[in-house]
Amino acid sequence: MSIYRFAMPSLLQTTFPSSGLRTEMQRALNEVQSASTADVTPQVDARESASGFTLEFDLPGVSADSVEVLAEDGVLTVRATRSQRELAEGEQAVFTERVAGNYLRRFRLPKSADLGAIQASYANGVLTVRVAKVAPAQARKIAVEVGA
Repeated sequence: MSIYRFAMPSLLQTTFPSSGLRTEMQRALNEVQSASTADVTPQVDARESASGFTLEFDLPGVSADSVEVLAEDGVLTVRATRSQRELAEGEQAVFTERVAGNYLRRFRLPKSADLGAIQASYANGVLTVRVAKVAPAQARKIAVEVGA
């Protein structure tokens, strides 16, 4: 397989005549290109049932030992790290599209969430976090004492 390199005029120089807009667009593109060192926001599916909440986080290529799930002050935090694959001697990258870096996502949990009853499992690049709901307070009848 052959790889052909070709030069293409900069889209930013030919499309946007305003130098201020061109500068802003270039800055934004540079931020996107440096995303491999920034925090990555994993995609999440969330569901609610009568018994609790289920959140599924996409963490492709992340090692299970780098996954951390914290629940503190009503906030659920998920952190993980995906390392960049090292190149072998004599090997060079042609292009890299998969993002390496720190995954981070936080959710404020509702008051009905039981922070003491959280379970997490990880399989096939998907982290599943289950948060049980606190049983609703039941009304109870209070006995009234009659004083003498």
